[in-house]
Amino acid sequence: MKRIVRLGLTALFCVESLWTMADEPVIAVPTVKIGQSTLKISGFGQATYTAQEAGQEKSNALEVQRFFAIANAQLTEKLSFLLMYDFAASKMHEYYVQYAFSPALKLRVGQYKLPFTIENLLPPTLISNVGFDESAGFMAGFSSDPCYGMGRVGRDVGVMITGDLWQKNGHVLVNYYLGVFNGSGMNQKENNNQKDVVGQLNVSPWKGTTLSGSVMLGTGHAQAASPFGCFEAGENYRRNRFSVGLSQKNRWADVRTEAMWGNDGGAKSMGWYANAEIHLLKRLDLVANYDYLKRNLDLDGTATHNWLGGLQYWIHKQCCLRSQYIYKNRQTGHDTKAWVTQLQIAF
Repeated sequence: MKRIVRLGLTALFCVESLWTMADEPVIAVPTVKIGQSTLKISGFGQATYTAQEAGQEKSNALEVQRFFAIANAQLTEKLSFLLMYDFAASKMHEYYVQYAFSPALKLRVGQYKLPFTIENLLPPTLISNVGFDESAGFMAGFSSDPCYGMGRVGRDVGVMITGDLWQKNGHVLVNYYLGVFNGSGMNQKENNNQKDVVGQLNVSPWKGTTLSGSVMLGTGHAQAASPFGCFEAGENYRRNRFSVGLSQKNRWADVRTEAMWGNDGGAKSMGWYANAEIHLLKRLDLVANYDYLKRNLDLDGTATHNWLGGLQYWIHKQCCLRSQYIYKNRQTGHDTKAWVTQLQIAF
């Protein structure tokens, strides 16, 4: 593990010597004009090397985590359409049509991210810790919840309205989302006769600061039995979520934190995380993250504490190299230690 740590740090600082600190020209998103329509093509890829210890077991792996291609078509001034495909997983992630009646009212229909928690709505390119926080992943249905189903990645099929209610000198003061979704997750057919209602309200009293609250009220269809005996596989169960959060960005640091609560058929859970990016240099950040999840507030031994520390170097715009040490302390199962280095390229 020490050797991997040294290799990760060496790779990160070697990259810094290859690029100057001078500003680089902005590269425009490729745009194709088709009659009155405009098609914009973008994408990103993330390749990761992980060296991990879990108890007595050691492993290392080099993998392409994500390789997204995104097509955004502006069909008319008000009508747009988006497709997002992950070639690494061979899955369609998003496909939706949106009609903007006004900046304050937009109607979206299709499959896309659920507006629950700040973190779930962030693209992976802007998440400084490699991977999402376990607490946010569990609560938003991104991962780590076998009862909801793995691989749902925080997306679902639904109908939603969204918009910016108040703006001042180009700064959005209030933003909202409110939608009705199947509740079955990404690329899944409806599996019960219930629908989930998901909403989020974001208030930004001044530039760089956002206060957020979100709620998810619905009924899950168990893909696996509750580990706490609340329901069996194949049964419907109450699946409610609540969150509050704060993000703050300035020239010295970007800080984000959220607290979340859940109820899965009577099993009440709670999680929270705090993430900080300290801007050491123009392109070099120190990243620190703490993540806590307790899957059943009434039972001991159901909590996980995750610590992360590392560096990220911005090669160009959204292209960067991250190298981080992660320690996961689990009350049940083996603790894990990992050194992760990720190369991110975006266009």
